[in-house]
Amino acid sequence: MSTVDPLLIETIESMLGDLCEPEKVGAAEGGLDANVWKALTESGMASVGLSESAGGSGGSLQDAAAIAKAAGRFAAPVPLTELSLVGGWVCEQAGLALPDGPCAVVLGDGRRTYWAPVAQSFVVVTDAGVAVVGPDAVTLGAAGVNYAGEPWADVTVGAGVTFVAGPAVQQVQARGAMARALLMAGALGQAVELSVQYCNEREQFGRAIGKFQVLQQYLAQMAGEAAAAEAAADNAVDVISGGAGEAEVLQVVAAAKTVTGRAVGIINRLAHQIHGAIGYTDEHRLQYSTRRLWAWRDEYGTEAEWSASLGRSLAAAGGAALWPKTITAWPPAAVG
Repeated sequence: MSTVDPLLIETIESMLGDLCEPEKVGAAEGGLDANVWKALTESGMASVGLSESAGGSGGSLQDAAAIAKAAGRFAAPVPLTELSLVGGWVCEQAGLALPDGPCAVVLGDGRRTYWAPVAQSFVVVTDAGVAVVGPDAVTLGAAGVNYAGEPWADVTVGAGVTFVAGPAVQQVQARGAMARALLMAGALGQAVELSVQYCNEREQFGRAIGKFQVLQQYLAQMAGEAAAAEAAADNAVDVISGGAGEAEVLQVVAAAKTVTGRAVGIINRLAHQIHGAIGYTDEHRLQYSTRRLWAWRDEYGTEAEWSASLGRSLAAAGGAALWPKTITAWPPAAVG
């Protein structure tokens, strides 16, 4: 497991903290914030984790994961992980040039594709292979926005596209789920941080509401769920960067998406109970985090779908393997 340079974290958090103020995030709904995208691309942050030989900025998968968590924390209104963790990785694996501008990842034909209405490039992944095409090679059908105002559209790929060998659809689906788990980990941490801050600032009956035992219990439960979610997401990153096989990757991604998805229901509910009506206002940062959490929980596979996948993989391995080979050791082959 590689260690992320604290300076990288400090830099990306400072950048996004300045650019992603609540009013700017709200104004970008339905599209993307061009200033945020420009800052991420010009600084090289959008392609960290992708090799320099492929056109990326270099760095480890853990570095890219740290940037993704920061984007989730600050509700960055751009398709960062569609490039850094999903589409760029597909291109790198297939020997293709990285896509230009904001990109969308098309899994199959006629499928809902996140960020498609604002994409300048499309990374297409089908059973025939992978390709990178421009907007003129696809047709957008039904379109809309998710709970956070991030755009999507059904995408159909036109005839005549040349495909090359690359990652399978299932592998890219897992990569997208990992990316969403990292974004959720960042947003969950933000929801907890905002709740702690509010409990320390808001007073009732002459004292901060954080002094009341029931709210202390809420905060403790939220902090525990956020820590477990981040640990699950980070574990998936570490296992993948360690060269795990496809079965192990699917298992740790399923665990990460399931744990982060479960945490969303608990943390969002308690955060809004703590904040009351103010947490839903346009001026408050909380709702920009919680609405993204509700949306990301269902993208690249729902919590229910990934938990079923995890259950099937554990059942197939047998009960005797659960503790020594899955829970307490990695890689599984290291345990006899």
